[in-house]
Amino acid sequence: MGHNHPRVRARTAVAAHRDGIYGCVSVTFLPQREKLRRRIVEDFEKGAGRHDDPAVYGGPPGDPGLLGPDSMSWEINADLASVAQAGLPAIVLEILHPSVVAGVQDLSNYRDDPFQRARATLGYVLSTTFGNTAAATRVIERVKHVHSFVNGIRPDGMPYRALDPELIAWVHTCIPWMILRTYAHTKRPLSREEQDRYLAEQAVIGRMGGADWVPTTAAELDDYVESMRPKLSVNAQTREFIDFLMSSPFFPDLPGPVDRQLHRFTIYAGMSRAPEWARELIGYDRPSALTRRLIDPALHLDARQLRWAVGTPRYAQLAHERAAGVRPKVAVQ
Repeated sequence: MGHNHPRVRARTAVAAHRDGIYGCVSVTFLPQREKLRRRIVEDFEKGAGRHDDPAVYGGPPGDPGLLGPDSMSWEINADLASVAQAGLPAIVLEILHPSVVAGVQDLSNYRDDPFQRARATLGYVLSTTFGNTAAATRVIERVKHVHSFVNGIRPDGMPYRALDPELIAWVHTCIPWMILRTYAHTKRPLSREEQDRYLAEQAVIGRMGGADWVPTTAAELDDYVESMRPKLSVNAQTREFIDFLMSSPFFPDLPGPVDRQLHRFTIYAGMSRAPEWARELIGYDRPSALTRRLIDPALHLDARQLRWAVGTPRYAQLAHERAAGVRPKVAVQ
């Protein structure tokens, strides 16, 4: 490797900073990297929220939580990039059920707070996977309590209730399903046995949430999804929600045509992790040749960028310390 190779140059700059040699270069370079890292984290947290509460992820020393540090769930869900990218396709798949989208449209405040559902979904996934046993259980019970008031009539005249075990099973399943697919695309391939372990672990959360049954293996997942497809559709409420995604403030204020194109690309990219039949249902199955070429590089770049900026997420650090019997330090604000 030559002296001018980028990695050699980077190591030389770090060593020079350590040894006090041409510090004027490193003093300006390193703060810029830190500023960039902080900007990426801050931009992410604006929409996704912070998930680092010691009362949730810390707790009694030695407490493994609902799943434990040796679980596949702790490995996979520690990759914040995969969990975050799985959010959009998971939410869209959820609302393909007419009863789910009816509850969202009737009682959700997503129009006033566009990121609320994504923030709540991410918080639920992380706190139930990594939270201490009491905190994870409280989150599940709180969601069940809130959903106990979500009942109504769909536009087609069918009654719905959020605590219907079938709806809970579908909403639950969409999340680990999309996380698995996203992780395999942007992190590493998963064996069938690893997928089975992950689904079986996540099923614990699904059943605690009120589902009578959820898939616990990849084979069961495939069969379950096929059995649910006849119950899924796109109606006026689904279309309204997807149209809302096209105007959500994902980006800074941009000229109208540019803004629309970026929103369309974001949905195309997010839904690329969903099965083709789901993309066909919502009308996002025919991207242009250019969009198709850009999707995978864009998603991989986004994942690498977030992994670099975040490192090991604080929620995972706190959970591992707790499980190992270490009391978390209280951060000074």
